[in-house]
This record gives sequence, structure tokens and C-alpha cells, in this order.
Amino acid sequence: MESHTIEKELSIYLRMLNRSQKESVLSMIKSFINAERISVARYNKELKQAEERIEKGEFISQEDLEKATAKW
Repeated sequence: MESHTIEKELSIYLRMLNRSQKESVLSMIKSFINAERISVARYNKELKQAEERIEKGEFISQEDLEKATAKW
């Protein structure tokens, strides 16, 4: 999709939002811009650590998570 098409579509949708919704969208956009950049080495290290936790059974299944959140 071309840049001007994206900007036009965003503009249309933004006008449809109320103030609270616009604040939420703005916050989300800022989080994309301010996202911490990490090196490939750090990413790979974190991925390896996550895989090790999974192998040890240190995770929660989707089903268990849904059960837990239903109690909130």
C-alpha cells in the first residue's frame, strides 16, 4: 500500500474516534516509536532462554490461561 493511501486511510479512521480512543491510538503509536531496539545477539540469547524455560515446563498453556483469566 502506498504511503499517501495509508495516511489518507488513517486520517479517515482517526476522525471517527472519540477523544479517549484517539489517546489510546496515540499511546500505541508512541510505544512503536519508542520501542527498545535490541541486537541480534541479545534477541537470540533471550530466545534460547525462553526455549529452555519451555523445555523445563515453565509455561502456562492457553487453556490454563483462559481458565485463570475467567476468574478475574
